[in-house]
Amino acid sequence: MIKKILVTGGAGFLGSHLCEKLLTEGYQVRILDSFASGRESNLKNIQKNMQLVRGSISDESMVNEACCGVDAVIHTAFPMTIRERDLNSGLVSDVLTGFFNVLKGALNNNALLVYISSIAVYGNQLYTPIDERHPLEPVLLHGALKLSGENFCRVLTKSHGLRAVILRVADIYGPRNTRISVPIRFLRQSLKNELISVYGDGTQSRTYTYVGDFTDAVAKVLSVPAVEGEILNLSADWSISMYELAQMVRDITGSKSEIRMLKDAPVEDRKLLIDNRKIKQFLDFKPMFSMRQGLFLTVEWLKENPDFYSV
Repeated sequence: MIKKILVTGGAGFLGSHLCEKLLTEGYQVRILDSFASGRESNLKNIQKNMQLVRGSISDESMVNEACCGVDAVIHTAFPMTIRERDLNSGLVSDVLTGFFNVLKGALNNNALLVYISSIAVYGNQLYTPIDERHPLEPVLLHGALKLSGENFCRVLTKSHGLRAVILRVADIYGPRNTRISVPIRFLRQSLKNELISVYGDGTQSRTYTYVGDFTDAVAKVLSVPAVEGEILNLSADWSISMYELAQMVRDITGSKSEIRMLKDAPVEDRKLLIDNRKIKQFLDFKPMFSMRQGLFLTVEWLKENPDFYSV
């Protein structure tokens, strides 16, 4: 039975929400974070109830200390700058070395590893909806590194008996999202009654997933032994175009912002509709937050934390 959990990158966007969820579920939570992009403020609601280990996953001795005695390791740590297409070779090395340290730590403790991968491993869609059998041809460094992590999991599962679950998450958004993703950008522009800029013709679409649905699914993984060894897409049920998203944001905020199509701007013309039937089958998972509900909760948080993105 899983009782003690280590969350790498627990002070980040995904990690901090996940830690809050796990604590409400009665788990003992330990966090390993270097605070390169994670924030102390993200932990203010749980700092008295969790254990914090300050350090980097690239430090093997620190990872060994953090993994000691845990029943599961949830790996959310990932450099924000790589998501922003930074080609810093040192960061790439840290990601790969660090994750290998985490893998060894999980193995040494016979702990279940929950690897937070990404739909970025698929690259450009060859068909929709994109299921787990879709070819893996990432077009971004972020996706390539996530796929490398998946390959590490596969190899060590076969060679060393690693216990692992791989979750390919789809565009998570919500409060404390350090990365200014499209929903966050549109909301910030709308709250200031600024121009909402939609790149291209606005028909490109994404399956955005509210962070509350993400944490619910991960918590379910820990309580369903049959999911061990599986690869699952974790996403909402719907896809939304960028133009529809801009309209919804303006409606929710009551903004007077103009929506302008920047048709000459370079844009990835992708229509990413994700197939989440497999995770529903294994976990009895059902996304609970509509796009409108998630945006409303996020905009309320933005109003309460107007200086978050000035830090």
